[in-house]
Amino acid sequence: MEASPVPLDKIDRRIIACLIEDASLNNAELSEKVGLTAAPLSRRLARLYASGIIRQTIVIDPPKVGLGLQAFVEITLDRTTPQVGERFIEHVGKLAQVVEIHAVAGDFDFLLKISVRDMADYKRLIWQEFDRLAEIKTIRSTMVFDSPKTSYGYLP
Repeated sequence: MEASPVPLDKIDRRIIACLIEDASLNNAELSEKVGLTAAPLSRRLARLYASGIIRQTIVIDPPKVGLGLQAFVEITLDRTTPQVGERFIEHVGKLAQVVEIHAVAGDFDFLLKISVRDMADYKRLIWQEFDRLAEIKTIRSTMVFDSPKTSYGYLP
C-alpha cells in the first residue's frame, strides 16, 4: 500500500531545493537562504527527516575509489512468486557490488546497478555469485560509459 504524500509548504520546498543544490550547507547557511531562524529550521528539518522525505547518505564517485565499471543488469526469474523474489533480493542485497535493486514490471523482473573494479571482477560476480541462484532464468547486462546526470529526486 502506497503512503500518502506528506504536505509541503513553500518553506519546506525551499529547504529541500537548497539541500538538493548544496547538501553541504550548515544550518546557519540554510537558515539564511530560506529566511528562518535556527529553531524553526531545526523543527522543519526534523520533520522532513522523520517523515522520510529527506535522508542523509554518502555518495561515492566509483572511479575515484577504483570501481571503474558500472553496469545495469536486467534479471528475469524462472518463477515470479513472492518467495522466489524475496530469496533473490536477500541474496543479491548482501553483495556490496550491487548498489541498487529495483523490482520492475515489464520484460524482466529486477534491474540492478552494479559497481565493480573491472570486467574480470564483473565476470567473477556474475559467474560465482549469481550462478548460485537457480531461479535466475536470464541475465542481460548494459555497461555504463558515463553518467552525465545523476539525481536523487525532485519536487513535483
